[in-house]
Amino acid sequence: METTLDILICAIDRDIEHIPDMILPRIEGIRYVISLQYTDESYLSNIPQELALRDDIVVVTLPGRGLSRNRNNALSHSNGDIRLTADADNRYTVEGLKVVRDTFDKYPDADIICFSALSYDGKPMKKYPMATVDYADARRLGYYPSSHELAIRKGVSTLFDERFGLGSECLKAGEEDVFLKDASDAGYRIMFVPEFIVSTDPDTTGDHFLEDPRLQLTKGAVFNHIFGTWNAVWRSFKEAGYHFVHSRANPFAIFHNMIKGIWMFR
Repeated sequence: METTLDILICAIDRDIEHIPDMILPRIEGIRYVISLQYTDESYLSNIPQELALRDDIVVVTLPGRGLSRNRNNALSHSNGDIRLTADADNRYTVEGLKVVRDTFDKYPDADIICFSALSYDGKPMKKYPMATVDYADARRLGYYPSSHELAIRKGVSTLFDERFGLGSECLKAGEEDVFLKDASDAGYRIMFVPEFIVSTDPDTTGDHFLEDPRLQLTKGAVFNHIFGTWNAVWRSFKEAGYHFVHSRANPFAIFHNMIKGIWMFR
C-alpha cells in the first residue's frame, strides 16, 4: 500500500488567502491539512472557496496566536503515514513530495527526517551536510532545523513546545530545535537527508537575531533546553563573541539577553 503524506500548512489571519498558490493538482495519497489560526472571527470569511471544492484539502480553525499551538492543531487532524510541516509561503513540486515519501520508504526505522530547502531563486537556504547522517551528527556539522524541512512519521507522539515559536508570549522562535530535542529524548530516530524538497521565502525569523532582543533571549532559552544551564552559558558567551568579531555587534547586550533567556527558562 502506498505511503500517504499529509502536508500540514499553518496560517494565521490573511495568510489563508495565499494558500491556493501552494496547492498542487491532485496527487494520489497526498492530502493538505490547513490549520487557520485567527485573531478575529472576521478572518474566517477570507477562506478561499476553492479550498472547499477538493476532498484532499481539510481546513480546521483555531482562535488566538502561537505557531506551535497551530502546528499541534494540524498534527491532531492528520492521519497520513507521513506529516510534513509547512507554512503559507512554501512552494512544492510533485518531484519533491515524491522524494519525501520515497525517503521514508527507504529508511523504515526513521521516525523524523530533516530535508533541505531552497529559496525562491533556487539557492540553498543554508549550509547543509553533504551526506545522509543521524541528526546528532548533522548538528555537529553545523546544521540547525527549520520547520519547512521537517517530516514526521505517524506514531511520533512528541508535540511542539508551545512556549516557543512566533506568537508565543515571549520566546518567538526555536520551536524546531526544542521539538527535535524532545523527540530524541523520547527515543525517536531522527535523520538528516540532503534532498531538496521545498522552496520558500529567503527572509526568515533568525535573520533578525542582531536587532531583536527577543530572539537573543529565545536562543538562550533554547540553549538551556538542549544543552543544560552551564553549557548554555558558555555557548551564549561564544555566540556574543562571534557576533562581535563578525558583525561588530555589542557583545554585552547579546550576552545579557541570552543569559536572561536562560534564567527565564529555568
